[in-house]
Amino acid sequence: MNRSLEPITGHEELLISTIAEEMILSNESEILLLGNMTSDTMSPQLQLQPYYGDQLEVYRNFYSSIHGYISIMVCLFGITANCMNIIVLTRKNMMSPINVILTGLAVADMMVMISYVPFSFHNYLRTGLEEKEKFTFGWAWFTLFHAHFTVVNHTIATWLTVTVAIWRFMAVCYPAPTMRHRGLPQARIAIACTYIVCSIFCIPNYITFTVSSYENNTIYKVNFSELAIRHGGLLASINFWMFSVISKLVPCVALTGLSFSLLKVLYEANLRRQRLKVGSDSDKSHDRTTKMLLAVLFLFLLTQFPSGMLALLSGALGNDFFNNVYLNFGETMDILSLINSAVNFIIYCSMSRQFRETFTFLFFARFSKDKWAAIPPSEPTQTLGTACV
Repeated sequence: MNRSLEPITGHEELLISTIAEEMILSNESEILLLGNMTSDTMSPQLQLQPYYGDQLEVYRNFYSSIHGYISIMVCLFGITANCMNIIVLTRKNMMSPINVILTGLAVADMMVMISYVPFSFHNYLRTGLEEKEKFTFGWAWFTLFHAHFTVVNHTIATWLTVTVAIWRFMAVCYPAPTMRHRGLPQARIAIACTYIVCSIFCIPNYITFTVSSYENNTIYKVNFSELAIRHGGLLASINFWMFSVISKLVPCVALTGLSFSLLKVLYEANLRRQRLKVGSDSDKSHDRTTKMLLAVLFLFLLTQFPSGMLALLSGALGNDFFNNVYLNFGETMDILSLINSAVNFIIYCSMSRQFRETFTFLFFARFSKDKWAAIPPSEPTQTLGTACV
């Protein structure tokens, strides 16, 4: 795709998209200028932007005015919620391979939101800054760090979500009662490999962008590196396809297939129990665990699939679609990603009895009328596959 390699001058468009969009960091007037620089010389009919760009721009301007407040509230809730996820999931009675992977997922999600808080405050709430104050040398380098950091951590979270789906599918299809604790080393290895491989996978991002100075070294912004613009912007195009398309759509397709496979297994198990008129507490717990993880997977698909499709269409339809549709939904994709990173705690509490019991004991036992009788939830005696219920 031949995308224009002009300086990156807008605000951050897509938290978990290609790093190019993550480092678009200027004010709205510059974005509008790029899209309407010839409007004075064009007829009213020709001024209309393709793909309803004018209407989408109105939506974008409205949402951008409130995005900072919403994103910071979501991030503060999500940071707190993921801290509680980590505390609860690492208790001895909660220890299982899938819970270990969910802990690694919570860490990655929390890192994304920690980085987003100062970014959102500076770019969306500090509206009275002049350009020289807003685009300082130090802030430009923080922006570059923030973009790399969020891309790496979100990539890690994405593939840990895929790992959870695969692990649960194997546990459901090939149950092994002895694997509840014996699978812990393999789960930890899977987490370590995901963190390492994703960090290496993002190397093209690291070399595609750099900090450039403008207006006699008084303004600093993130821009494409010299290496990225060589050979007609080959590296920039590769980077876009890798991170805006492949790293989004491939996990989404894999999770869709795994989710439907898990649903099929649940349906067949329920039919079998109804036919035999049997069903132990262990079976019910097993099903609740699978349903909880399916909720996590479906939430991921709901928030990530749209941005992957927009990226794919941008690659297929070119700059007009990218500028008029993709960029105008930038903050919307941001908030969907942040919500996905923040609400797993709610899913765990609403669908996992063991998580609720452990959470209540850890955080509310002191308020119990009979606080001396409060004891940690005991180790489950039934086979739970490899997850918490």
